[in-house]
Amino acid sequence: MKWIAIMFLAIGAFVLAGFVAIANPGATGGPVEIVMTEMRFSPNRIDAQVGQPVVLIIINRGSERHDLAFPAGGMPNLQGVETLTLPGQSTRLTLTLGTAGVYPFLCTIPGHAAAGMTGAMYISP
Repeated sequence: MKWIAIMFLAIGAFVLAGFVAIANPGATGGPVEIVMTEMRFSPNRIDAQVGQPVVLIIINRGSERHDLAFPAGGMPNLQGVETLTLPGQSTRLTLTLGTAGVYPFLCTIPGHAAAGMTGAMYISP
């Protein structure tokens, strides 16, 4: 009976680990697709580790142009990192961050960030 309980716990842990990897591919080293639509990034949270490259595939499925930009304040590694992606296009961006922290990103097209087009990268040690 004890081995059945252990087996169920092991299967549960395996399923949970798989769900976490699917929910946030960046945490496992795979590319992260960020879909841009009107006033939204999906997902708007990216988890990664210090020193590990993060590949972002930014896809614009909206009807207008959008960008994904990291504000320069306090983040010299990301200063000037910005992508402008027209409707129906995609952009590939590879980042490697050397410092743990939270790195916000947003769409700099006027009014888009204010309407909710924001997100953040969470870099753990």
